[in-house]
Amino acid sequence: MYEGAFRILRALGDGQPRSVDELVRDAGEATSVVLDTLRRYPKWFEQEDGKVRCIQPGFAAFGREAAARAWPSSVGAPAWLPEYQLIAGERGEPKRELDQVYVTPDTAVRRAELLLAAGEHQRGLMFLGDDDLTSAAVQLAGAGRKISVLDTDEDVLAILQRHAEQCGWEHDQIHHDLRDPIPRGLRGRFGAVFTDPPYAIEGFSLFISRAIEMLKSDGRLYVCFGQSRRASERGLQKQRALADAGLLIEAVFEDFNEYHGAEAIGSRSALWRCRVTPETKPLIRGAVDGPLYARRPPNA
Repeated sequence: MYEGAFRILRALGDGQPRSVDELVRDAGEATSVVLDTLRRYPKWFEQEDGKVRCIQPGFAAFGREAAARAWPSSVGAPAWLPEYQLIAGERGEPKRELDQVYVTPDTAVRRAELLLAAGEHQRGLMFLGDDDLTSAAVQLAGAGRKISVLDTDEDVLAILQRHAEQCGWEHDQIHHDLRDPIPRGLRGRFGAVFTDPPYAIEGFSLFISRAIEMLKSDGRLYVCFGQSRRASERGLQKQRALADAGLLIEAVFEDFNEYHGAEAIGSRSALWRCRVTPETKPLIRGAVDGPLYARRPPNA
C-alpha cells in the first residue's frame, strides 16, 4: 500500500464520513492523491452525498498495513525460537567471501513476524539469499504456505532441505548464482522478495535487479540496508540505486536487523520495504562478471 492510501485510511479510521476537501486536510495529501485512491480502491469506501466513509474491507486493509509497518514484538520469546536456534546452529562459520554475517535470533523473530503480519507468505514469498535461515523462522512461526529460497551457498540449501523434509514444510530450495540470469520460470512469480544483499554497491545493485525480475507487478521488495555514518556516500549510492530502479519506498524500519559482527556498520541495519511501480526496471540485465562482495563490511 502506498503512503497516500495509508494516510487516507488512517484519517477515516474514526468511521466518520468526510468530504474530499476534509480528507485532503486530515490526511495531508493532495486532492489528486485522494481522488486516485478512491478510484483505485473502490471496495474500501462508501461514497454518498459528497462524503466518503471507510467500510469493512478498508478497515481490514488498514489493519494489515498498520501491523506490517509496526515493529513486531512477541510477548516474550516465541515457543519456536529454541528450534530455530538449533537449526541455525548447524551452520559453520560465516563465509566472508560471500559477505555472510549472521543476524541474531531475535532479528529472525522480528523478520518472521513482520512478513507474516503483512501476509507476504500468502502472496508468494522468495528469499534471495538466506544464510540467516529467515525462511525457516517464517515456517516455524506458522506460515503454512510454500516459501522459496534462492542461494548460491549449497550448505544453506542443504540445511533448509533437510528440515523441510523432517518438518513437512512446503519449501523450495533453488541453487543459483546471481551472476547468471534469473531462470525464466521464476520471473514475475512472487508477491514479495526478501534480501539482505552484499555491502558493495555492485552486489547491492545486482541483487535488487534480480529481485525486481522475480516480483509481480504489485510486488514488494524487503531489502536490508546497512551503512556507516562515516561512510554515508555508500548509503547514498544505494538510495540512488533504489530510485533509479523505479522502486517506491513504503516504509523504513531503522535498526531492525542486529548482527553477530558487522561492527563497521554498528552491527545493525535498517529494513526498507519498497513497492513495484509502473516505472520499476532492473538496473542490470543478463549475465555479469565482476566483484559483488566487499569480503568484509565497509570500513567506518
